[in-house]
Amino acid sequence: MQPAQPKLFDRPIQDLQKSIGQKLLFMNHIFGRCERLLKVVEGRRYYTPNIYKGGDEYEPLLPDNTDLGNYCFFVPDEPEVMVANFGISGRLRAPFFLVVWVDQRTIEDEDARNIYDLELKVLDAIASPGVLRHGGIEVSRVFHKAENVFQGFTLDEVDNQFLMSPFMGLRVECELWIDEDCNV
Repeated sequence: MQPAQPKLFDRPIQDLQKSIGQKLLFMNHIFGRCERLLKVVEGRRYYTPNIYKGGDEYEPLLPDNTDLGNYCFFVPDEPEVMVANFGISGRLRAPFFLVVWVDQRTIEDEDARNIYDLELKVLDAIASPGVLRHGGIEVSRVFHKAENVFQGFTLDEVDNQFLMSPFMGLRVECELWIDEDCNV
């Protein structure tokens, strides 16, 4: 669910979502921050990325959820670090990563069916000058293998057919920063 009044890192994430929606027209869902949920089955721990839908309902964001089509989501990491404190405002920095997962068969632009073309389009959508009205972004690493794209989540229950062509994805690790007034 999108926050009605975005605060802190939700503001640059919403800027990034808007840019992705404008530049990657083949995306069906551009989610904001996901939550990492734990379920225990027969004593085994499974971590999954999920979007909160309301009440007690969550939508899993794993590669085998074909109802999602082409999608992306953001995963916040820790720690958030105050790197500047000017008395009345400060700059917060935090590691984030963006996961993009697509079915190549649904992309009309044949060039975008290439992993490196997809990477270039995603980087253009999130790191081009003027994309962020709030804060900034520094991209540090990009991963392509499914086990690296979904690192930190459990893929053991995902059928292997969803982890290879025609499916492909990216994990873009970055650091977001935001300047915020200190009104406390």
